[in-house]
Amino acid sequence: MKQSFLTPALCLSTLMPVYAAEPSSVCALISAADIQSAFGQAVKKTTDTAEFCDYEIRGFSVRVTRIDYHDEDAAEQGFKSLFSGKTAIDGLGDEANSLRRGREVEKVSMRQGQTVLSISRMGGEFKDDDLLTLETLLRQAAGNLPAAGSPVTDTLEAACEPVLKANEAKLAQPAWHSITESDGLKLEAIKVDGQYFMKVSDQWQQGPNMDHAENVAIGMLKDGSIKLSDCQEDGSETLDGVETTVFRYNATVEGSPASRTTLYIGKVDGLPYKTDADGTVNTVRYQGIAVPK
Repeated sequence: MKQSFLTPALCLSTLMPVYAAEPSSVCALISAADIQSAFGQAVKKTTDTAEFCDYEIRGFSVRVTRIDYHDEDAAEQGFKSLFSGKTAIDGLGDEANSLRRGREVEKVSMRQGQTVLSISRMGGEFKDDDLLTLETLLRQAAGNLPAAGSPVTDTLEAACEPVLKANEAKLAQPAWHSITESDGLKLEAIKVDGQYFMKVSDQWQQGPNMDHAENVAIGMLKDGSIKLSDCQEDGSETLDGVETTVFRYNATVEGSPASRTTLYIGKVDGLPYKTDADGTVNTVRYQGIAVPK
C-alpha cells in the first residue's frame, strides 16, 4: 500500500511521518552509555535519525522518539493519541506521563510546547523501578533539548497557495466522507460529529483523529518540509455536479522523488474534491454525512 493512503487529503506519496524533521540526531539526547548505566545492558545504536534513536542488544531495546510539531494544538493531539500514558509525571514539560503494559513495553513521554519526547523499552528483565529509571532518562533527555527555534515562516510559492488553502478548508469542515484507491486497494474514512471512522473488511470501526495528520501536513507545507513546485491551473471539470478548478503541481519531500499531483478544487467553496497523485486517487464529499452503522 502506498504511504499516501494514510494521508488522503494531500495524497503525497512520501508524506510519512507527518511531522517536521529536526536536523539534529535524537541520539544526541541519550547515549548508549546512559542506557547501559540505567539498565546494565551494553546496547548498540541501530537507528539514528532526526526522529528516532534505537539502542538494542539481543532481547532488549530502548527507543527515544522526538517529534517537533508545527503548532501546539497538533502537539497536544499527537501526545494524546500516540504517546499518552496512564500515570502523570510531575514537574516535566507541559504534560508528562508513564505507561506499563504488562511485560511487553514500558514508556514515559512528555510534551513541551510543540515538542513531544518519549522513551520506551522492550524486553529484558522487568523490575518495579523501571518506570522511575525511564523517567530519569527522560528528564536527562529533556535537559539536552535545544532551545526552541524561530517561528515557522511561510515558504510556499504564491502560485501554490491554492493547495494549502484547499487543505485548510477541508480541515475546517465538520464532516466528510473520503475514499482513497491505490493499486487495487481501497480505504474509506468518515469524519462526523467530532468522530472518525474507517472501513475495515467491509465493517466500519472508530478510527484515529485523521485531522491531526492533516493539520501537521499543512504545517509542513508552510515551512517547506513538503516542497511544492510547478503549480498551475489546468482548466475546469464538473465532479458529481460540483464545478471544480483543475490544479496540477509537484510535491517533494527531501530524499524522495517528486510526486505529480492533480487536485480538483471547488470553485465556490474552495474544498478539495478529488486528488490524483501518481495513480493514488482520493475523492471526498461533504454533504449528507452520517455516523456509519
